[in-house]
Amino acid sequence: MRRARSGRFYTKRGSGMNQKGIGIIGCGAISRAHVNGYRAFPERCDVRAVYDVRRESADELVRWMGGGVDVCGSMRELLARDDIDIVSVCTPPFAHKEPVLDALRAGKHVLCEKPFAPSLADCDEMIGEAEARGLALGVSLQGRFRRDYRQLKHMLDNRLLGDIRFAQMNGLYWRGESYYEAAWRGTWEKQSGGVMMNQAIHPLDIFVWLLGDAESVLAEMDTFGRGIEVEDFAAATIRFRSGALGQVTCTANSVQTEVSLKLSGATRAVGIPLSFHAVREDERGHMVPDEEGVRELARMADEIGDGPKGHAACIGDLLRAIEEGSSPDVDGAEARRVIEVITALYKSASTGERVKLPIGRDDPWYTTDGILAHVRRGRRGEPGSR
Repeated sequence: MRRARSGRFYTKRGSGMNQKGIGIIGCGAISRAHVNGYRAFPERCDVRAVYDVRRESADELVRWMGGGVDVCGSMRELLARDDIDIVSVCTPPFAHKEPVLDALRAGKHVLCEKPFAPSLADCDEMIGEAEARGLALGVSLQGRFRRDYRQLKHMLDNRLLGDIRFAQMNGLYWRGESYYEAAWRGTWEKQSGGVMMNQAIHPLDIFVWLLGDAESVLAEMDTFGRGIEVEDFAAATIRFRSGALGQVTCTANSVQTEVSLKLSGATRAVGIPLSFHAVREDERGHMVPDEEGVRELARMADEIGDGPKGHAACIGDLLRAIEEGSSPDVDGAEARRVIEVITALYKSASTGERVKLPIGRDDPWYTTDGILAHVRRGRRGEPGSR
């Protein structure tokens, strides 16, 4: 049995292989991904109740599910139910902390949609509550379960690339005007950030997962495409404690969408979309292709099989943790790592200075209020952030 990171075993009543009752708080579009994820494990869990501040959203979700699910009149009503063991928090980013804390205090395990929180202070409050109560707190960073990313992690763990010297990540997306029609999108107070926090958070999380803790960051951001105040473009360099140097480009304005990743060692490199590269030095001191090196990388990658994808993978991870009495692989502490890097990127882009990590509790950027007071904003209603 794996021990939880807090040093305790999760012991909430209802642990084991009995079917878990699921409640969903927040019934917007992402809640359907959670429902489908739970439906991948019909013998282990069952969605029983939903709640949204907009009753019509909850009713619409239940109709989409085909009925048979209760619509609660309040969050308190849902959390008071003894047949609810796990709560999915699918509210907008600014509204994660309250339902997560209330669910934990009601004795429920929690799966929180990304981004985990707008600030490290909020992360730490939720993590502390889960640890104090011995409850599982998972976060939907489903990229961790993709086969190609796990293949890269397997190769790194087995030192097939040697020391990583340089890494590159591109998160190029398109979000049109209709995406920002939701009142909470496009503002720092409600969306907690732009492309880095809401779209590129997935490849950024993989970057940190693969390369380890960041030592410092230097970033630029801007708002080019539309009248919003959060960034729709960012470029940055990240120096990792391992010595690796990472380059990051993110945008929500790309007409050519792309999520790509490259990791380069001294003589070997891998990339996403999945590719393998290796060279060696010949007798003349020239670099030539190393076909056996490429085959070795491919053999190592083949050792990683396929598995559940998307939210189903996150939910399977959470269910396993609850049943084993252990910690989810992507728990609050893991989700906090990418939030810290993104916070540092926002601080650097706003101040024009290189930012060292970790971000301490005495740093104004540690809290949500501090971020809102200091972040550089685009001018809502016109393009550009300067």
